[in-house]
Amino acid sequence: MTTETIFIFIVSLVLLWVKPGPGQALKITRTLNGGFPAGFFIVLGIITGCLIFFLIAALGANALTNALSNASIFLKFIGGGYLIYLGYKGLKNIEKGKWQSSTNEPSKKKLLENYTVGLFVTIANPLPIFYFLSIMPTLVPLGNLSTGDIIKGAIVITCVGLTVDLILLTLVYQAKEALSDTKFIKKINSITSIGFICIGLFLIFSVFL
Repeated sequence: MTTETIFIFIVSLVLLWVKPGPGQALKITRTLNGGFPAGFFIVLGIITGCLIFFLIAALGANALTNALSNASIFLKFIGGGYLIYLGYKGLKNIEKGKWQSSTNEPSKKKLLENYTVGLFVTIANPLPIFYFLSIMPTLVPLGNLSTGDIIKGAIVITCVGLTVDLILLTLVYQAKEALSDTKFIKKINSITSIGFICIGLFLIFSVFL
């Protein structure tokens, strides 16, 4: 990849990363309720999902692309159902100002859960699928990529994702530390919980569209 191609790739990734969606809502909510590590493991899951899409596109794996397309229906049901569950759990525990699971689950289990949620939500999200399998090939000459180029692309995705999201998580965590009561967190939980339910329903209904 040329310097110009890498630059265009970085700019497009930043725009993809800052676009509001289920991933952003998850990162913000989990950071407010579970702390910085919880949000960070969501980020790692999201980056892993994007790397999977990138490798499928870069390697020209048509069979994997078709399999992913067929599996997307199943993944949308899983992702949509889990988002609805998160929204329900958030609304149910709204008076506590935090997710119930953030106080009664072992730390390792929470971190693994956050990583898994970030991964599944990314894989089931139509936006990264559309970007990596439709938009990215118009920006990056996938047919001419060498092994070194693929490694560079993976590094770019990881660095962009970590940079953008670490800035976001730091700002969110600092905002949390600055709060003297839980009213703001409760309001965020209410909005994001309803948002999770709406996005989950959309993912499920999109199967039938």
